[in-house]
Amino acid sequence: MPKYKCKLCKEVEFEKYTSLSRHMGLTHHVSTDQFYVEYYLNGIWPTCKCGCGERMKYSYQLKSFRDYKKGHIARIRNNWGHNQKALEHSAETRRERFATGEIQVWNKGLTIDDERVKLNISASTSAINSNPYELHRRSELMAQQRKNGTIPDLKGPQHSQWKGGVSEINILARTDHRLYDEWKYPILVRDKFKCVECGGSDGGLHVHHDKELMCEIVKKHMVDGVVITDFEFKKSIASKIVDYHINNHVSGITLCGKCHEEKHPSLNFG
Repeated sequence: MPKYKCKLCKEVEFEKYTSLSRHMGLTHHVSTDQFYVEYYLNGIWPTCKCGCGERMKYSYQLKSFRDYKKGHIARIRNNWGHNQKALEHSAETRRERFATGEIQVWNKGLTIDDERVKLNISASTSAINSNPYELHRRSELMAQQRKNGTIPDLKGPQHSQWKGGVSEINILARTDHRLYDEWKYPILVRDKFKCVECGGSDGGLHVHHDKELMCEIVKKHMVDGVVITDFEFKKSIASKIVDYHINNHVSGITLCGKCHEEKHPSLNFG
């Protein structure tokens, strides 16, 4: 009959696992679930098989670990959710009940400013963002829908927010080393590398257009109604924007990230 050794005592042997388990608990204060993981599962703690990654709890009734966290099996085996006929029948029943007025939309007539709507949106967003499984499911679904064409992958002139390539030109101009060397750096030196509003540098130091905005300067160098797709042409426009900053001594001030964000609340400078 094989002998089972205690991994902590080394020299102590037992004829049964149950005896070894009792010894580990009484002598070394090792819990049953820890003992099971160490001696039966080679130290690998089991996680929920739905894929959420949560560690399972030991079941004294089964004398083992369960496969799923409570309620998580529905993510894998959901007879209702996978029954297309049942889903169609349910949807039809709900449409009939809405049509007769038996049930109503809870937020009918309410606006986004209503406190109940705000609370509902906040709770829904929080529930989704705190659920790794749901975030992964939505990401996979969107990727699949983009591949099969359900969600059109609109780029460039096809995108609803397309403005003739202004964003790319803006980026090219802002990242041009001449803009930093000949416009930003002199302003940083003038302001002694400190935020002119709070004196700090929380979030890094930025040079803010305090009079003539960057978007206004970019528009000056764009031709209305002309869609720019040639990259070299975009680079040439970006270069002219940099020249404009340098030659016209465009006004700017040094701000920390926090103060700069207050100037542009709709943008993220974090």
